Amino acid sequence: MSRIILISSFAALLVACGTQSASQNTSRQARLACADLGIDPGGAAFGQCAVDLEQSLWNEQALSDR
Repeated sequence: MSRIILISSFAALLVACGTQSASQNTSRQARLACADLGIDPGGAAFGQCAVDLEQSLWNEQALSDR
């Protein structure tokens, strides 16, 4: 029984990850990177860090797509 629950949970996780858009994934990565740097997630600096990093990631992606 627990094996079925585990497999079902894993399948649901894979589906959820697969449905994230590229922008959601980039935004999430930017926030995680700012948090890894030790910037307080509640502060204005965190928001600015996430926005700046997300923009930089999009710019790099656009350059590599050319």
